[in-house]
Amino acid sequence: MIYYLPGCDVRKNHLEAVEKMSEYMIKKDIHILECCRTELDNIKEGDTVIHNCTLCGLILKERLKDVEIISLYEYCLKDKEFKWPQYSSLYLTIQDCIRMIDNNHLQKAIRECCYRMNIQVVEMDENFEKTRYCGVWLNNPADPLCKELAPQAFSHLEKYRYIQSQEQQILDMQKWNHQYQTEYVLVYCNGCERGIKLGGGNPVHIIDLIVGVL
Repeated sequence: MIYYLPGCDVRKNHLEAVEKMSEYMIKKDIHILECCRTELDNIKEGDTVIHNCTLCGLILKERLKDVEIISLYEYCLKDKEFKWPQYSSLYLTIQDCIRMIDNNHLQKAIRECCYRMNIQVVEMDENFEKTRYCGVWLNNPADPLCKELAPQAFSHLEKYRYIQSQEQQILDMQKWNHQYQTEYVLVYCNGCERGIKLGGGNPVHIIDLIVGVL
């Protein structure tokens, strides 16, 4: 059985895009899940879970063994029926996320999706395995439940965590945004999206792009 897990924060922040993607998935007999923290008990060996949230991706990887975990973007690239919107050579800086630092398949899929949509990607010096960014997610205490659900991932990421005041977080995000070479920044992570917004930048989540709701 195949499941699609949009992610709680992605649904909250990009409801129209998630609803459109969910409708598409339902037509393909793919079941929709609401939350990675409460709805995984019935998933069995050999099933597939499609996600578009970096935090969900970490939790799924540790909670579900013998289950295929794939990002929405990898799935769309394999789907011969998927219709790619076209953006007439739009230029976007791409912001990689530290949560997916060891997921090269997802990172490459994001860029291939941009190619399919005629988006020109501007790379940062700190990209792929070099990224250390997730907005201000690493500047605040980790969610205890998430740490419990994905202890290995959080153990690895905790070495990058450093707590800051809200005021310092804003200053750091403003400084970070100065390095972007384009007006809009492509993101695939809620933490990255929040950080760029906090610093006054203009993030664009890829789920909005692939369903054409911009």
